[in-house]
Amino acid sequence: MKAVFIGAGNVATHLALALQNKGVTISQIFSRTSSNAQVLAEKLGISFTSEINELDKSADIYIYAIKDGALRHLISKIALPKALHVHTAGSISLRVFEGYAERCGVIYPLQTFSKNKMVDFSQIPICIEANSPEVEQELLEIAHLLTKKTYILNSEQRKKLHLSAVFACNFTNHMYAIAADLVESAGLPFEILQPLIAETADKIKTMSPRDAQTGPAVRFDEETITKHLSMLKEKAELLQIYKDLSLNIHQKHKKK
Repeated sequence: MKAVFIGAGNVATHLALALQNKGVTISQIFSRTSSNAQVLAEKLGISFTSEINELDKSADIYIYAIKDGALRHLISKIALPKALHVHTAGSISLRVFEGYAERCGVIYPLQTFSKNKMVDFSQIPICIEANSPEVEQELLEIAHLLTKKTYILNSEQRKKLHLSAVFACNFTNHMYAIAADLVESAGLPFEILQPLIAETADKIKTMSPRDAQTGPAVRFDEETITKHLSMLKEKAELLQIYKDLSLNIHQKHKKK
């Protein structure tokens, strides 16, 4: 199989390297930002381009790992209807390929990717969607090169999964950033919180998140909550986040 990657960001970097390591021939990297394309191409030892008219037309599969807003535009510019076209987005419907590709699908790896942090693909769920049983089988074969954790989802399921991932990962990481600022303002290192974070993540492997919830908001400890709000009085945005989350946690646990 010969593949071209459209995009050179975090997802493209990890997925292209992983597939190449499993024997898939990556022939070219395309990115509208030439420097990004070059960096990834050098890691793979292949060619790159930032010009759409220089795209390798002989690949079996074109993998679009780009920003959602750019996806539809680039699909319309790449007129290769016989090839397999696949995007990696969590929130974009398979229907984005309608009118442009006869064979199309989605390979959505459910993970957070940073270019300089290695990941173990064997532990990553990969979600598949295809416009035919034949394409579905092809995509499963590709996914199984990397992991046994494969799921066949439709576009609506994948959108809801992506939304849940934003809460579980992106919003949670933002809470870590807030916590780091607060603890460092007390002259303490962020690492003092890391065992707490690790135990919180470990608990939900054996408990439901609802059952694992602790803290003043669950029991509506007004004295502690009032003290915390007072400490945040000069930080209006954080104060509102604290109030909203505390209220939401308390209301959720009142229903237990």
